[in-house]
Amino acid sequence: MTPDLSAAVRDVPGGVELSVFCQPKAARSALIGMHGGALKAKVKAPPVEGRANRALLDLLAGALGVPRGRLTLVSGEQSRNKRVRVDGVDAESALAAILVALDPLAGGSRKARQVDVKIPPDDLDGNGV
Repeated sequence: MTPDLSAAVRDVPGGVELSVFCQPKAARSALIGMHGGALKAKVKAPPVEGRANRALLDLLAGALGVPRGRLTLVSGEQSRNKRVRVDGVDAESALAAILVALDPLAGGSRKARQVDVKIPPDDLDGNGV
């Protein structure tokens, strides 16, 4: 069943804003689904000196396929509930990219959802060849 992400992604002038629930100090960094009306993300980094926030922005940039500099933490610096702005992306593209990041079949495995796993350009269909 495909999760309804529409509550977590909204268009704003020049980009989109994501509602994200972030769980720090996880075993691995990944987008894992929905939590209430927000996208749920787990990051390995602890919530110390902004490390979890930076890890979240890196995770989202990787999932969306955009440079890290296009993401800004709008609110929730010291909260698990965060709002992240992504410049230069529309809601439809963001939703499609997030769905791919959440779908283990689209990435080939659960590990493919982790930011530190690089998929070679010739294996974008995830068939392992």
